[in-house]
Amino acid sequence: MFIVLIAFGSIMTALMMRKTNTRAPQKLSFLVLSLLILNWIFWLSSGYEWFSDEVAGAIFNPIWGVLCAAGLAASLYELRHNKSFAFPVGALSGITLMFVILVNGITSM
Repeated sequence: MFIVLIAFGSIMTALMMRKTNTRAPQKLSFLVLSLLILNWIFWLSSGYEWFSDEVAGAIFNPIWGVLCAAGLAASLYELRHNKSFAFPVGALSGITLMFVILVNGITSM
């Protein structure tokens, strides 16, 4: 239920923000937002447990890191052109970045 609420809330926020602006967000920004949501859903539903420890460790950090960087870049781009869409993308990217730093800190203990 929590996963569905995250996905629904993020998509509805993005669609509502899109209707309030005269200029539509870039398709790449929508792609980054949907990949961030999909990756969170995959992690919350224990999707990384399907892989062996070596494979999960090898793909976990790069995927999250690339999505954080792409989300922050999309947020900065949308900040100039569509400020209301930049907030959901930037907030989710920031939360993801803090999560990745927390996970790396815990695993290095």
